[in-house]
Amino acid sequence: MIRTLRGTVLELHAGFCILEVSGLGYEIRTTVSNLSHLSTILGQSILLYIHDHIREDSHDVYGFNQYSDLELFERLISVSGVGPKVALLIMSAGSASSVKKAILDGNLTFLTSISGVGKKTAQKIVLDLKGHLVEEEGFGENDTEVIEALVSLGYASDDARKAVQILSPEITEVSARIREALKKLSKKVK
Repeated sequence: MIRTLRGTVLELHAGFCILEVSGLGYEIRTTVSNLSHLSTILGQSILLYIHDHIREDSHDVYGFNQYSDLELFERLISVSGVGPKVALLIMSAGSASSVKKAILDGNLTFLTSISGVGKKTAQKIVLDLKGHLVEEEGFGENDTEVIEALVSLGYASDDARKAVQILSPEITEVSARIREALKKLSKKVK
């Protein structure tokens, strides 16, 4: 599975960009806010976090500037009845934090105002994701970086979260928190 792509932003189109990686042009579907950011760096290199969505009749690639946006996208598509296109529309309705807040607050009005999201789907999203997002809210900015680093090293997201939760709050530097989390994860493996 592809998790990241680093390449040059060649073109921007409605709903997607073309990212050139080693001579290959990838069509990367993304949110409106990501497209806006990419427009400021057209022709420059960028790293995108990728969700590779393969089905019998299609192969779509979704990309995000931040790993936390990718996680939210993948949480949304885990909800029955929410496909990648609807998840992208939800994420385009506001910042990731405003979408999370709407879910945490049970704001069905916000969710149903998005094309393709009816009342039942909005209720499912709130019901299925509220607990997961509450857990994420307990992590600080540095903890999110530590979790992303551990996941990029191949650890499961749940294992990375558990390791970070038991770290001493006295360790504040990101690199030190990563080292300590790796020690805890290596003890678990043995």
